[in-house]
Amino acid sequence: MNCPLKTEEAGLLLDYAAGRLDAQTTAMLNKHMQTCVECAAMLRDHATVWKALDAWEPAPVTLDFNRRLWQRIGAMEAAPWYERLADSMRMSHWKPALTLAVATLIIAAGFMLDHPGSRIGTPGAGVSATEAEQVEQTLEDLQLLHQFDSATAPVNNVSKKM
Repeated sequence: MNCPLKTEEAGLLLDYAAGRLDAQTTAMLNKHMQTCVECAAMLRDHATVWKALDAWEPAPVTLDFNRRLWQRIGAMEAAPWYERLADSMRMSHWKPALTLAVATLIIAAGFMLDHPGSRIGTPGAGVSATEAEQVEQTLEDLQLLHQFDSATAPVNNVSKKM
């Protein structure tokens, strides 16, 4: 028999502990328990938990439990809106989000410190010499076009006046 823990069939062991298996499967698991320490330990642990749950007795409910419960519910509903808002904003509700935000900031800071040349706004970062020459050439072309435009502008104004 293959080990139920290694084949992800741990439910078979739980059924064995609950006595819900047929005689043939129970016999195979009994034989397997003699050789597999992990399955035997899981079965012992499971039995220990069930014994502890069987021995546990909850505290008895008092006679005025319902009355006190409804009084607390009524007091919460009667509280002003700002107190209810303050209760909802308590730190315990924000702990998971705060932890995630801090972890994200730490990762981002680590990345920025590890890759200083790739930050946006760093002068000369990621600009090659050919790109700089292309930008310079484009600016010169625009300046030349502007000069042509300003040289032809008075001629157009004179011709419109005539």
